[in-house]
Amino acid sequence: MKFNELATTASRAFHKAGFQLKKHSPEILVVTGVVGTVVSAVMACKATTKVDFVLEDTKKKVEIIHEGAETGTVKGYLDNGQVGMVPYTAKDAQKDLTIVYGQTALKMTKLYGPAVLVGATSIACILAGHNITRKRNLALAAAYTAVDTGFKKYRGRVVERFGEKLDKELL
Repeated sequence: MKFNELATTASRAFHKAGFQLKKHSPEILVVTGVVGTVVSAVMACKATTKVDFVLEDTKKKVEIIHEGAETGTVKGYLDNGQVGMVPYTAKDAQKDLTIVYGQTALKMTKLYGPAVLVGATSIACILAGHNITRKRNLALAAAYTAVDTGFKKYRGRVVERFGEKLDKELL
């Protein structure tokens, strides 16, 4: 018998908590969205401190590629495995530039991606909270309209049955 009482109590507590979450979900979503926006800004600022290293690295690689395209040779591995000057064409330079820019874009995405993701999720939370509130307000307006219409019909029936003088007294 005690197990059934415990299960019932736990079930009631769970459903009560769920009801409270549902009841306050717009406020919870908006607060979560605001906090997430601040967190997103902090994450973006923190990522900005690391951008200089990425851009410096990219700049060095691009300079090496342009220098190699101008001279026609770059430092690389020879057929025997030793380091030396190897031929370098404009086509090789174009491929290498594409790779370097792609790697830079990937590094920037890794730096700023989490901040953008948190920011987008925060905005979605704020909009979801607003949407829930809007739907509740529309339902409230519809209920008020129904009650107001019913009350006006009732007043019309009172005037019709008892007269306008008695209706004013009752009012």
